[in-house]
Amino acid sequence: MLVSSGISSESFSLFVPDLANQQLLSLAVNASGTDVSIHTRKPLALPFAPRGITLNPNGRQLIVNGDDNNETPVATVDILKDGALRLVASSRLKHPAGYTSVDRTGRYFLMVNYQTGQVSVYAIDREGAVGEAVDSLRTPKKEAHCILTTPDNRFVYIPCVKLNNALYQYAFDETSGQLTPLEPFNAQPPALFGPRHVAYHPTLPIAYFSNEQQLGVSVYEIRKDGQLKDRQHVSTIPRRSPFEPGKRDLHASDIALTPNSKFLFVAVRDFNGDEDSVFSFRVDTEGTLSLIDRSKTGDIPWKIDVSPKGNYLMVRETGDQTLSFFKVSSDGSLQHAKTLNLPAQTNDFSLVGTD
Repeated sequence: MLVSSGISSESFSLFVPDLANQQLLSLAVNASGTDVSIHTRKPLALPFAPRGITLNPNGRQLIVNGDDNNETPVATVDILKDGALRLVASSRLKHPAGYTSVDRTGRYFLMVNYQTGQVSVYAIDREGAVGEAVDSLRTPKKEAHCILTTPDNRFVYIPCVKLNNALYQYAFDETSGQLTPLEPFNAQPPALFGPRHVAYHPTLPIAYFSNEQQLGVSVYEIRKDGQLKDRQHVSTIPRRSPFEPGKRDLHASDIALTPNSKFLFVAVRDFNGDEDSVFSFRVDTEGTLSLIDRSKTGDIPWKIDVSPKGNYLMVRETGDQTLSFFKVSSDGSLQHAKTLNLPAQTNDFSLVGTD
């Protein structure tokens, strides 16, 4: 049953890489309850076709990346007060990207590549431009999917999906950008879980991983030495059949936590049916999860994120080439509010609050 939390209003900016048209889209979103209005601002032309985007923790700059012959073109973009965009700098990095992020100080740009397990850290200068590589390594197994520093900026965990099924643990030095493997190096997730993406609790030493093959979420305690200790594993729906390499079926994708840490969401993609969904979980005071509800989405929910105030969940549905907006109710359940068509081959987006 849907529980209303009254009328909640929120305004924010949405930035979307447009690969086909080699530009960065800027959208102004104004939402009240299930009424969502969107104004399209002037896009920013880029010197390459963009695929990924990440927000600098300063909230004033974006780093957009492409993919070209195992190298990574990147551009730093200023977000102006009116939501307009300004190109600051662009460069070409010698390592391939996949998932990208910026550390909590805003001084380092981190990349991990799915196909090779290549992990790279690049310095960011005072203007926000991405410069020289300060560290480069490879995970022992491939299909590495995510790189994001912990809230205290001391550790990094790199999950590997499918039969690689690993969770590599590193210490991160925010003064040099260096990554150092912890011992033990692998947190050893349960067999065929396939950890994919991570979300961190803002106040507790807890990491949440979406599990691509297990179709659920694993909750880990982050110990003082950075080692992960598994605390809870929760599931969404049963697999239709055992996982087979190369076979596309049900696969979990992204994970997102509300800013107040009350609710967590995980998306499940269905490449052979119509089970595409986002599952809502309640987060208790100790960081453990309980399932609330399931909300059907469009085809292939790839990327999800929560609005800056936590009132809305955005779901990028790559099979339908759409972006859907869901209102987050007071009990954590979701109510569909709007669906927006987006250009083809657009998988990523970033959000910045404006009120």
